[in-house]
Amino acid sequence: MKIIWLLLILSLGSCYKTTQAPSFDMDLVLPADIMVDVLTDLHLADAIINMENRKGIPVEQLSGAYFHFVMDKHGITMERFEESVRYYAYYANQMDAIYEKVIINLSLKESRALQK
Repeated sequence: MKIIWLLLILSLGSCYKTTQAPSFDMDLVLPADIMVDVLTDLHLADAIINMENRKGIPVEQLSGAYFHFVMDKHGITMERFEESVRYYAYYANQMDAIYEKVIINLSLKESRALQK
């Protein structure tokens, strides 16, 4: 859930643009297709955390572990993820395109799960 709020806040901040774009370390910014995969996994992790929280397991115990699991799975450092979020939040149209694909991925995974 914290991930969703972080991305929402960053994307809202991107609505205000100065005359000069901030500098980004493009060596750190993830390509859009990788960002789609990472965000898809983070949203799946968030869903698992919410389900576990309903069972009485504190979110604080799970959120950091799942976040680090997703970062490790994709071989991404926190610095790289943060720079990517900052970049895509500034370029909101690119973040919108990424999230369209994330939603498609999550919908496909849900369909497959329901068919089982």
